Order: sequence, then C-alpha cells, then structure tokens
Amino acid sequence: MSIALTDEQQALHAAVTGFAARHAPAGDTRASFAAIAEGSRPGFWDALVDNGFHAVAVPEEFGGAGAGPLEAACVADAAGYGLLPGPLLPTMIAAALAAAAKPGPAAEALLGDIVAGGPAAALGPQAGSLRATRDGDGWSLTGTAGPEPGLCAAARILAAATTSDGQTRWFVLAGVPVTPAAGTDLTRDVGTLHLHQHRVGADALVDGLDPDTARGITAALLAAEGAGIARWCAENVVAHLKTREQFGRPIGAFQALAHRAAGLYVDAELMAAAAWDAARAAAQSPPQLAAAAAAAAIVVTAALPDLVLDALTMFGAIGYTWDHDLHLYWRRAIALAATAGPAGRWAADLGRPDAEPRDFHIELPHVETEFRAEVAAALAHAATLGNDIPGRQSPEHANLRSGAQRDALAAAGLLAPHLPPPCGRGASAVEQLIIAEEFSRHPDVVRSSLGIAEWILPTILTFGSEAQRQRFAEPILRGSHAWCQLFSEPGAGSDLAALSTRAERVDGGWRINGQKVWTSSAQQADFGALLARTDPEARKHRGIGYFLLDMSTPGITVRPLRTAGGPAHFNEVFLDDVFIPDDMLVAGPGEGWSLALATMANERAAISGYLHDDRESVLREVLAGAPSADGIRVLGEIRAATNAISALNLRETLSRLSGHGPGTATSVAKVATGRVLRRIGTAAMEFTGRAALLDTGGDTAVEHTFQLPAELIGGGTMEIQLNIIATMILGLPRG
Repeated sequence: MSIALTDEQQALHAAVTGFAARHAPAGDTRASFAAIAEGSRPGFWDALVDNGFHAVAVPEEFGGAGAGPLEAACVADAAGYGLLPGPLLPTMIAAALAAAAKPGPAAEALLGDIVAGGPAAALGPQAGSLRATRDGDGWSLTGTAGPEPGLCAAARILAAATTSDGQTRWFVLAGVPVTPAAGTDLTRDVGTLHLHQHRVGADALVDGLDPDTARGITAALLAAEGAGIARWCAENVVAHLKTREQFGRPIGAFQALAHRAAGLYVDAELMAAAAWDAARAAAQSPPQLAAAAAAAAIVVTAALPDLVLDALTMFGAIGYTWDHDLHLYWRRAIALAATAGPAGRWAADLGRPDAEPRDFHIELPHVETEFRAEVAAALAHAATLGNDIPGRQSPEHANLRSGAQRDALAAAGLLAPHLPPPCGRGASAVEQLIIAEEFSRHPDVVRSSLGIAEWILPTILTFGSEAQRQRFAEPILRGSHAWCQLFSEPGAGSDLAALSTRAERVDGGWRINGQKVWTSSAQQADFGALLARTDPEARKHRGIGYFLLDMSTPGITVRPLRTAGGPAHFNEVFLDDVFIPDDMLVAGPGEGWSLALATMANERAAISGYLHDDRESVLREVLAGAPSADGIRVLGEIRAATNAISALNLRETLSRLSGHGPGTATSVAKVATGRVLRRIGTAAMEFTGRAALLDTGGDTAVEHTFQLPAELIGGGTMEIQLNIIATMILGLPRG
C-alpha cells in the first residue's frame, strides 16, 4: 500500500507517480548523474513546480496548496517509488520546517521563494556545528554543516546554529559557499556548507522552530520517501518471481522465495504504516510527533537498506549489475538512513521510561448522537447490576462471568454489536467504535466476552437452521454455555482439509469416530463446533460436515495436554462412536469446509479490539528495577515495531470507517506480531539474567516465554501466514 489513504490523497499520489514515470525515466536519470551532482535543476523541474507538487503543504497565503503533512508525505512516497531525481525532498523538508516556524519575514520569504520554484534545503542541529554570535543588529555564523542532500541545488538554505548560551537559532541563507561531493545517492546532489564569520541581518532569523519538531518533521518525510522505495522493491520482486523460470517453473513457486517475498511485503506494509503515522503526527503535540518520528526512523529509514538488499538478492546476480535500476534505489535507501541518523539514538529516545506513548485513539466526528445516547443509557443501567456467576469457559476471568449485568448487555445487543438483531445491533463500523468508546467511559461495566463462541455464533446465525439459532444464540450471549472448536487433528493441523475424523450416516443422525487435538477449553465446554468427513470418496475440500456437538454425549474422552510451561492449556479429544443427531448438522453434509473458513474469518468482524494491545509490558517490568542504556534502546526498538503494527491496524480501521471492506492488515499484523513477540521474549530473558534460572510461576519473563508458542502457533504458524500472503495476496504460483 502507499501512504495515501483518502480518495484525495490517492489521487495526489497517482498524479505524482504518473509524473515521475513520464518525466523521469531511468535512462534520462542515468544520463544526468553529473549534472545532478553539481546541483543542476532537472529538466522537469519547471513542470513539477507548475503542478505544485513541491509546495503541496505550503499554506495558501504563501501560494501553496494549503494541504497538510499527510499530503506532503504522499508526494514524497510517490517520488520515492518513481526514484524522482533532484531536490524535491530537500525542498519539501525546508518548506515544512518554515511552515512550522513562527510567521516572520524570513520564513515567509523562504516559503514564497519555494512556491516560485526555488529549490531549498534544511540543515538541522544534527547536521553540523554552526555557531552563531551577535554582530551588531545581525549575526555572524561560523562552522561546517553537512554533508547534506540538496545543498548544491538549493537557492536558499534554512540552517540551524548554536548560540553561546546553547540556544538553537535558525537562519535563511543564500549565496553561501557549498562544496559538492560524490554522493552515495546518484540521483540527488550532496554538499557541505563552510562558513567563516558569515554575517546575516536580523531579517534572516526564523523564530519559533523547535529543534525536536524540526527533527520529527524531517524524519517523517524521509520515511515517506523510504516507504515508496520499499513498495517499489516489493512489487518488482513479486513481478520477477512470477516471470523468472528455473527448472521449468516460475521461481515464485519455490516456497523459500515465496516466503521471502511475503516477508518483504510485510516489511513494506509496516514501513508505509509507520511513515503515515509520523506524517499525521506532524500536526499533533511535540511528544506525539517525537514518538511517531522515532518509530518511523527505526522501522523505515534505518531498516530500508537491508530491505533493498534483500530484494537485490531475490533478483540474483542481475540485480547486482550497474544496468539494473535496483542499485539506484539501494543507494538512495543508504542516503536516507544516513540523513535520518543512527537508529540507536532514536531507539534510546523512544524507549525512555518517561517517554509519552503513541496515542492511536480514533477521534470520532459528532455523528450518531442518538445512537450514542442510547448506548450510554444502556451501559448506565448495566452499571447498576452485577455478574455473580463464574464463567463456564474460564471461571477466573471477569469478562466470562454471567449475571444480571451480562443479561442486560445481551438484551441491548452490545456484546456482539456487529451481529444482526436480536443477537447484536447490526452495528456499522462507526457504531462499533462508538460502543467501544462508551464502554471505556463506563469502567464499572464489564464488556463480557463470548469466548470461543465469538467465532462460532456468527456461523450458526448465518448458515444454521432457525431451530439451531433459537437453541444456541441466547445461551452463548448470556454465558450459560461454553464452547470449544474441534477442528485440528494430529494429521491435520494447518492443513485442515486433510482431516480424517469420520462421520457415518446412521438412523436419525451421524456416528463420529476420530481424534481432535489442541482443543482449548474442551474440559469446560458444553458444546463444540466439529468438523468431520462425511464423504471419504469426495475431493479433499469436499465431503466435510460442520456439526454442533453436545460435549456430554457418550463416547467423548477429553485428555489434557500439558504445555512446556506446565499448565494444561489444550486438550486431546477422542470420539468413539459418538452419535450426533441430524438437527445438529449445520447446512448440508458437504458444506463444512466453507463454514469452517467462515468461522475462522469471523475474527475480522469486530474491528476495534486490537488497537490497544500492550505487548511489551513484560519487558517494561523486567527493566523497571534498573533500566540500562541497552535495555532502553531495545525497548525503543520493540516499541517502534509495535507502534507500526498499531498504525497498520488504525489505517485498516479508518479504511473500514470509510466504507471499504477488510484489507490485508490482519495477515500482515499476524506475521509482524509474531516477530515482535519473539523479540520481546528474547529481550526479556536477556535482561532477566540469572533470575531466569528459577521457574517461580506467576507473571514472570520465564512464564511469558513458555506461553510464546501458543501465540506463535495459534491461528496458523508463521509459515502458513506467509503462504497465505504469498499466494492469496501477492498471487505467486503455488509450489
């Protein structure tokens, strides 16, 4: 995906992408390397200025389009994808910083010059060591700054200098000596500024530009261009894998390459999400910008050179040649990472104990006011009631308890509001978020969970008979029935269609024989959703039935499976001549496969539950006693990764709010979350030290480590998710 989210942003992104394809083909860029290095404006610069792409975020009073940071990021993203050469990005950064400063003659003149077509560049405090001293009614500047992209092409430079009292002052410079250099990025000039007692007047001073804000805005735009590069790499690798043949078939059919391509796609999606989040944070508070910019610098610009290198190796030797365009993207990726600064420094900032966490809360417009009032009234009434019956599935969890409060919520349709009435409210995406927001405003009301039945009930409601809906819906909602899911088998885990449990038709129903495994809550379940093969002669995905099994039926044996950590979180279930009456078969005897897919897809229906997951609490607790520099840095790296996942999910939610269907975020987030969990587990054990010698139980790093496999395997292993991404999303051929 690109950074663009709204229809207007997507149109802008498409316009810049098309412009780059028409005006900057790779051959023209290659022929211009020498001119680019000298700082010459590319031949298309006037046309680009006429389109206003360089000034899309400049306020209208200065002649710009008056859009926001997100629109500027869309331009940078498209320019990165198209490898648009020249000083566009440095000019956009200078414009963004001038627009963020206090209005004044110098900032306004700079913006006016940029709108008129003058390239510009910015030198932050981290770019050098310029010193500013008072000189009459002006200033004297001495020092060196750079190397910095775009300095040679810049007609004006917005430069930061340090005063004798340690303050940062910003000045607009023109006609100053810049020394060009051979840049890593062949598509953009790089130069160094040398000043010695260079005098500027008071009218060159730009006030009100905080260095941290400038650093954050710069990081956001660098990351936006990097996201475009990542997307180009992912798309071109996939195209190569589809067409390049070895041993008589496309190399994309080889699972190792398919998995690597899927991983590249996951990384590119996370980079786009992190860059988008940094761009939107440019209009938020300084601490929020700092958090989002740091995540983007870590997830995007610092990681980008490795991503491009991975793409290169998937192309093989051809990708390593001078004639292949990939090395030009690799060079720009290296330059972006160098410009953004060391990832460790960003991680140290993001991982500080006092750092403000990134806020992914959605600000809803003032809509559905009557609906909100109705929900608030229902929750206020529920707050006067309680739940005094332990939950059937898990007695220790408050959200599984039953009682008058849960009954009231069920009657109001607030436990599964996305379901149709009377079970839910048929709530739209906006209404679901309103309900979630109102629950947060009523902390005395427990948002009860349906447990495992949360995924089974929609299947019953959609495909079951009226008698099945009447029998099971209300007990599930009120928590009087606990359910389990009898899908996996010893020989049919991820390959679910390979199941061997048999359902043989007998008088009045079916006789079931077989074994299920990894069944959560089977020991407490009253009912289970069971897959069994009704026609052994049918093709693999056919001849499967979807049954609703009473777990008290004779012939069922539940045997706990202890996990590596000790507790028995799962079970084996043996089915020996178990009778299931006809009225417990959902739909037809051969329709079980499609119903199973529906059950597994129902998790996507509730869109707001995963936005605020706290995955790093165990590491924070380990570091709380004596946070070290290494620990803070690692926590910052992990926080950057989790923020990127949250940004990805937030984008998905906003897309759903706009009326679009589910995207690819669920599969991407599953892979990304697995990676983060592994990183958290490794770091927690590292910083636990010798305490990891003791298995004391409780909420410790060791206990969290023992629980990791359940999260990494549950819902499909990493390899299965990568297969899904490779074949169903990227369209690579099956092996």
